[in-house]
Amino acid sequence: MSRYRASGTHFFLSCMVGLGLLLLCWFMWYPTPMLSAIGGYEIFFLIVGIDVILGPALTLVVFNPKKKWLVLDLAVIAILQLSAFIYGVSTLLEARPAYIAALGKTFAVVQASEITDSNLAKGKATLPIWGPKLIGTKEPTDKDDISMVAVMADVGGDKGHLPQLHIPYEDMREEILKNALEFEALAKDNEDRRAEIESWLKSHDCDNKKCKFQPIKISVSIFPVVIDAKTAAYRGIMPVDKLKM
Repeated sequence: MSRYRASGTHFFLSCMVGLGLLLLCWFMWYPTPMLSAIGGYEIFFLIVGIDVILGPALTLVVFNPKKKWLVLDLAVIAILQLSAFIYGVSTLLEARPAYIAALGKTFAVVQASEITDSNLAKGKATLPIWGPKLIGTKEPTDKDDISMVAVMADVGGDKGHLPQLHIPYEDMREEILKNALEFEALAKDNEDRRAEIESWLKSHDCDNKKCKFQPIKISVSIFPVVIDAKTAAYRGIMPVDKLKM
């Protein structure tokens, strides 16, 4: 096998691994628009840069069938590539959205890294691994929980960061609908984004009568969480940010 064929094979296999990771991130761990809003793209492209580009490039440089230590060289490249991949994937998992929490008037994204083991234990919960879980929240009654919610508010957190305050999303149906907003008002305040808003609604079988929304802050951007106007069923997060609300 020539060095070009070896490098090409390595490149193909690395691309398949990179594509698999992209699909996991895009459709499961970081559903639209969370991958870009949270900053997962930077980590993803770092992994791709090392695994898809650097790895095959090193194979091209060192590969020589007559080389005595070829197997050792390739093993070192594989170990370096695998180590970088494991580190990158673990970072993506740690930063992944764990919950989409309904707070009543707004929604919040809660990342896995923002929930402590002690609060998980108190809520008798485990972090969802195959994508963010849609949950509702209740007001704290326990003295410690009331204090924790106040502390969370001071650092930009909320009830969604405390698993012991999680309840089924359906239990908040009436409150969510009561505080839901009309899309027509949003479109009027964002005339320059009206086409984007209407296009997304149409593609998801929504209109101003069928759907409403509540805002959700992801990192430094605010997006609309689209819900059914009658049942409050979650339809998705519209990937249109920088809206006036």
